Amino acid sequence: MKKLALSIVMLFCGLMANSQNLSDIYQKGPVILREDAGFGTQNDWEKLFYDINASWEQGEDGKNKAIVVAPDGSIFMSHRSRHSISVFDRNGNFVKEFGKKGGRESDFVYMPYVVGILGDKYLATSAVDGRMLFFDLNGKWVKTIKLDYMPLDNAMLRSNKFAILGHTSWKSKIRRFVAIKDFNTGSEKIIWDHFEGMEMKNSIQTKTPSGGINTWSLPFSHPSYTQPKLLSTPDGNLALVFPETGEIKVYSPEGKLLKAIVLATGERLTITQKEREAYYDKAQEYVKKMEKELATAKGTKRENLEQTISQFKQQVEKYLDPAYYPEKLPSVSQAMFDSDNNLLVFAFTKESNANEFAFYSYDNLGNKIGQSTFKTDNYDLNFSDSKFIFYKGDVIGVQTLKDENSKIPVRLVRFRLDE
Repeated sequence: MKKLALSIVMLFCGLMANSQNLSDIYQKGPVILREDAGFGTQNDWEKLFYDINASWEQGEDGKNKAIVVAPDGSIFMSHRSRHSISVFDRNGNFVKEFGKKGGRESDFVYMPYVVGILGDKYLATSAVDGRMLFFDLNGKWVKTIKLDYMPLDNAMLRSNKFAILGHTSWKSKIRRFVAIKDFNTGSEKIIWDHFEGMEMKNSIQTKTPSGGINTWSLPFSHPSYTQPKLLSTPDGNLALVFPETGEIKVYSPEGKLLKAIVLATGERLTITQKEREAYYDKAQEYVKKMEKELATAKGTKRENLEQTISQFKQQVEKYLDPAYYPEKLPSVSQAMFDSDNNLLVFAFTKESNANEFAFYSYDNLGNKIGQSTFKTDNYDLNFSDSKFIFYKGDVIGVQTLKDENSKIPVRLVRFRLDE
């Protein structure tokens, strides 16, 4: 069965005049991502990633790491399982680690994510508790900003302002909105607002005797697939990318709409019966995994597993029913700027090789220009903007090896882009 992969749309947004070296590479044929063997050679990855096997079931996730790259090329990596940030130099070698779990204003209460560099001098972090911690680039705590909502996404803008995709629950509705916040004054302006019902019909939910709730969204049904994506433009404005329509809106840090473009990303795809059957089979495998764990579980863990398995089985047929899936996949999956200030917009396609990605190139009016592909051999690529970052013509990534037997499958890597 063919896998659901991604294609990539490149928009020449014209926001800054710059060399077009990367766009030349894109248009000459397949782009090969070659790992730089000299990157991070001084690191003992087994020692640095000692938490790699911390599991979600333990309330942790050792493989869930995010990165941002500072203007000088140094790299900051967040570790959800240990409430800390690692610093690497521009050659990928470990420098130090800072941050800890605790209740003080400068501590992480919940598992943090690094989300950007503000004003070229502050590292911004975020967590589900709505506390955004800011550090200088030496790791010294500077400021904590407390939000009264959950942040889902961020973008750092000029003039010491940053954008937040916020989430909050009302009595009968869920609200998602985009706000621009001033780092110095704390003032906030909402520029986009959306309400939806609280029903979770496109998911499987189970409740445990201890009061816990588990939720599994059906493939491509989670709201994160359709909510706007936030980008910092090369000149410090905010770009909102709307996945379903392919529309891009650019705002100033003051919240003024500057430009709106709709990309012609092509036909939106549907999920086939064969694919639904494959998702169903995977769900059944997950049930078997839980049942295997149940065989040795005791006490409260056993009670929770028994109820979870029973309730999951009652709902598992949802995976086969087209009514629980979106009618069409979004036209956009991910978006980012490369280091030549081209905007890369990823869209869903169906490819037999999940590591092949098609580039569709656009000028600043959204007109199609060309096409190419990304290729790499050793990694299952993740194109999230927290794991795949362009820096001076290269890509810095935190990626997972295809080799499932590797002790440390997650690596900090640098890719060179070759024709």
